[in-house]
Amino acid sequence: MEQLDQEASVGEAGEQLPLVVESEIPEEPEVVLAPDETVASALSLSACEPLAAAGSSGSSAWSGWLSGVCVLLGAVFGFALVSTHPGLINDEGFHGPQIWNFFTNNFTILGSTTMIPSYHAVLALVAKLLGYYSDSLHRLVTLLVGLAMPWLAFRMVKLHAPLAAGRRAVQLFYFPILFPFFFLIYTDVWTTTAIIATCLCAMNRRFLLAGLTGLVAVLLRQDAVIWVGLAWLLVAFDGSSMNLRQLEWRKIIANACVRGLPLLAVMLLFVGFVFWNKGVAVGDRSQHQSGFTVTNIYVFLFCGWLMFLPMNLEAVPRILTLLRKPAVVACLILGFLIYMGSYSNTHGYNGEGMRFWLHNELLYWPTKFLSVRALAYLGVAWMALTLCVTRLAQPRFYWLYAVAVLAAAMHPLIEPRYYLPGLLLLQICRPELDETWENAQLVLSILLSAGLLFGTVIMVFFI
Repeated sequence: MEQLDQEASVGEAGEQLPLVVESEIPEEPEVVLAPDETVASALSLSACEPLAAAGSSGSSAWSGWLSGVCVLLGAVFGFALVSTHPGLINDEGFHGPQIWNFFTNNFTILGSTTMIPSYHAVLALVAKLLGYYSDSLHRLVTLLVGLAMPWLAFRMVKLHAPLAAGRRAVQLFYFPILFPFFFLIYTDVWTTTAIIATCLCAMNRRFLLAGLTGLVAVLLRQDAVIWVGLAWLLVAFDGSSMNLRQLEWRKIIANACVRGLPLLAVMLLFVGFVFWNKGVAVGDRSQHQSGFTVTNIYVFLFCGWLMFLPMNLEAVPRILTLLRKPAVVACLILGFLIYMGSYSNTHGYNGEGMRFWLHNELLYWPTKFLSVRALAYLGVAWMALTLCVTRLAQPRFYWLYAVAVLAAAMHPLIEPRYYLPGLLLLQICRPELDETWENAQLVLSILLSAGLLFGTVIMVFFI
């Protein structure tokens, strides 16, 4: 550190005063997460203060080229594998006829189409422009648009963990619940891409663009509105502490009403649509009513435990430290009692006769056997504890936890696809792990993705 010249100053009486040394202002010390720090301590930091250790935990950076090659190889493999299937797969049988209607200038919305058919309209328009109609074409267009997702994830991770961005984007592309849908005629990949784009624009303070991408997300799937709400909260708490004693209410309200106005407008438009449509779903309303299903929260946490198994294993030392607190143990016991008493599976599409779907098979055993239900609580509680000891890059990111739980519970149908935005945003916002754990996360994701896609193509099961 560069020093200025030192001079001895002499007082009026000729007495020599001590030397005064001027130097540069020392850098602000790094903030490192202690083993026993929890969400509560993280929330006390400034909303703008990044996690100092993020991106520097000992893992090496992946180049953009390496990440791109890994994504491209998976895209080619997946598309080639799905192309071997002669017909439509599962709910593609509902989306295909709607696209055909639009392609043949029949603009009737079919009763089986639950969402606003913007996705179907785009695919029909592409087919018209090319003068060629094919299910493979629809799958290819879905994939090509969806490839924007890992790039957007790369950009978002780079904001808080630059070294982790390349590998994290690849992990996200191979996320097991997501991966098969890159190659199928489903709205999920486009919707989740638009949600990530909305949050990225909110983080980059591109507020108008955030509103536009949020509108696209809602037009693709109406339930995406809750994730527009998350982006709005990110804007509202930009630059503000999450500590209740330090909340700057005037700043938060100003951000929410001025900077967040485009996102607020999207949410208000959605409310108007619900009143006009007399409900959220467009078709098949009897099976897609609004409601609150607490079992969706349990399945969300269990799926997160399985998908993030390396992260859960890495968190064990911090969890054991947390379990030394009697209040935490008491909460787990109370949670177990609530879980056992409130677990239910009553929706017709989750019935015992629909165990071809893996998530219904997953629901069948805890529903039928109390011992299995009790055992499954280990995964549910473990994931909840991991979230408690996981420090996200910025305190405002913790809104993700509340929104993800609400987004899962607001559906009466228990369906893992509803958890995708929450799990993928957690993948983006989580801190970087050591090299071994990060590679384990990637290997696990690739193996599970390959198995799920292969089983889907040969019609052994569907997610």
